[in-house]
Amino acid sequence: MKEHGQRAIMAVSNYRHKKILELVYQRKSISADELATEFGVSKITIRRDLDTLALDKLLERTRGGAVSISDLGFEEIFEAKNHLSTKEKSLIGKYVASLISENETVFLNSGSTTLEVVRHLKGKRVRVVTNNAASLSLELDPQIEMILLGGDYRVQSRSLVGSLTIAALQSIYSSITVLGINGVSIKRGCTTAVQLETSVNKAMIENSSGKVILVADHSKMNCVSSFLTCALNRVDLLVTDWMTPLSFCEELQASGLNVFRVPEDQ
Repeated sequence: MKEHGQRAIMAVSNYRHKKILELVYQRKSISADELATEFGVSKITIRRDLDTLALDKLLERTRGGAVSISDLGFEEIFEAKNHLSTKEKSLIGKYVASLISENETVFLNSGSTTLEVVRHLKGKRVRVVTNNAASLSLELDPQIEMILLGGDYRVQSRSLVGSLTIAALQSIYSSITVLGINGVSIKRGCTTAVQLETSVNKAMIENSSGKVILVADHSKMNCVSSFLTCALNRVDLLVTDWMTPLSFCEELQASGLNVFRVPEDQ
């Protein structure tokens, strides 16, 4: 739990409210039914508790419960990200690669999860257009035509960004676009930690003539980062992992976004 969350909980005097906040911060998303069972009180009582905490801006109310109010996300160094949630990212990548057909032109942005999509593209003749310089470290299937966009190299994200990257994208159109993201929020949409990366993401979306697929593991759910990439209604499908709370997925689907949770035993 982050320091500001700990301070917020310590400032709450009501014991049940304090415990509710602890659970919400731990799980990121929780239902009123779960809380009623946990504390042995009625759902009406829990709803009142949640409404009070929401008024104090200590959590965010959802249709069936509550979610935590996340800190603004800051960028993680690529090498650090690449060792987090490796199984989840691999299975997300494998599933999304299965959605890509022969002869597609695919936009892929930077990030460790989109890298897993490239890693699993095997046995298909496809064209991959990317600013993900980390893809050069992969053993690519010979049938893949890789177009690495030019631009300024960012060591932190192992990506190419800037005006040259945007200019190159403006002359290419994708049949499918796959974007990694730092935060997915029902209210705030799809957000990214670095403005230069956001500009590339937006350029890819602008020149997409097919589906836009978002890839994000559970740690990105109900998080808000610094810069808006796009609203949820610009995304055709979100692919996440089995650890993303089902209640949050249902909230996203109720807002109109298609969501697929990759099972652990895929």
